Order: sequence, then C-alpha cells, then structure tokens
Amino acid sequence: MLGGDFCDVVRGDDGSAHVVMGDVSGHGAAAAALGVHLRLAWRTAVLCGQSQLEQLQLLERTLTEERAEEDLRDRNVPGPVAPPPHPADGHHGRPGFLHRHRGEVRRVEPPPGLPLGLFPGQGDWRENEMAMPDGDGIMLFTDGLYEDRTAGGRLGGGGPAEAGRLVHLEAQTFVDASVGGVSLPAAPFGGLRDDVAVLHLSGDGGGGV
Repeated sequence: MLGGDFCDVVRGDDGSAHVVMGDVSGHGAAAAALGVHLRLAWRTAVLCGQSQLEQLQLLERTLTEERAEEDLRDRNVPGPVAPPPHPADGHHGRPGFLHRHRGEVRRVEPPPGLPLGLFPGQGDWRENEMAMPDGDGIMLFTDGLYEDRTAGGRLGGGGPAEAGRLVHLEAQTFVDASVGGVSLPAAPFGGLRDDVAVLHLSGDGGGGV
C-alpha cells in the first residue's frame, strides 16, 4: 500500500543531525508522491542553511502547490538534533515522541502547531528545546503507530504505551518491539490500516535506526 508517511536525516556541517518526519493525509500514489516532494524540499532547505521556520514555510508552500487534493494535509516534525551536550530542538506536532533517559521511557508531547497546509500562511509554529545527554535516545513515529482500532477499540498506543518495559533493549530491537506491540493486536483484524514511519536517534551518535 502506498502512503504518505516519510522521514529523513541530514548531517549538518557542525555535526548536528537534522531530522524530519511527516505524515501526508491520505493514501495511494498521490499521497506518496507528495511525501517525496516534501522530503526533497526539506532536504534542499537544510542543505541551503535555512532556519527551521524557513524550512516550514517552504514545506507549506510546496504542499499547497503540489497537492493533488484539497484535503491532503501534512503533520510535520522537522528540526535539528545537536550532538550532546547541546539540546535537541525543533517544531513538534502530535503525536509527540518517546524519550529514553536513564532506564526510563516517557512520552513527550510539545504544544502542537497547525498542520502544514490547513490554513496556509497562518502557521503558529514555535521551537521547543529539550536536553539530550549522552546515552539518551528519542523515537519519532507517525500516528499509524497508535490510532488504529481492534474489536476492543482504539489500540491506544500499543508499542508507545508499553515502551517502558522495552527500555533496556538496543535501538533496533526497541523499535521492532514497539512496532510489534501494535502490529500483533491488530493482525486478527486485518493488520494496521494506516502507514507507519518510525525513527530512533541516540544522543551519543550511535544506535540510530
């Protein structure tokens, strides 16, 4: 199934890792193609040294000019993650992300901004800053990881909700187990109906997925 979820990472000249994760509303070839347009536009903006706000403005312009349907919107999470002891900062919208710190996992949900393209030119995006010490990790994911349903109702987070018991795992295994925690309950009901993008980043520069 073609979908519009996407992610990308670009290494900056200063050693920072610039990260984007997006979720284009809808499915099929149009959503997938739009996701490619947005990812390439973001990558170009980063390589040209544009600020985070400028990146978002370019993404929204790309979205409004390239989308094939009026109801296609993008929920975006762009921003750089600097190597420790510098902070990780960026423009974050729902569904937030998981922060792994000293043997614990917490779900971080910064104040959301308007989805790109919903009201072009009226975005209220703000930067949020969070420390990323050595050994910390964050897992970004799109809403396909927690918004599906089974006969018992909404999955309610699945992997993200149960991630605390997985905190001891290495990055790749942590991601696999988190996704599996959602996929397995949904399997008897046709599996996940929404596409999913997941990205794990480690504060020590290792273990990224």
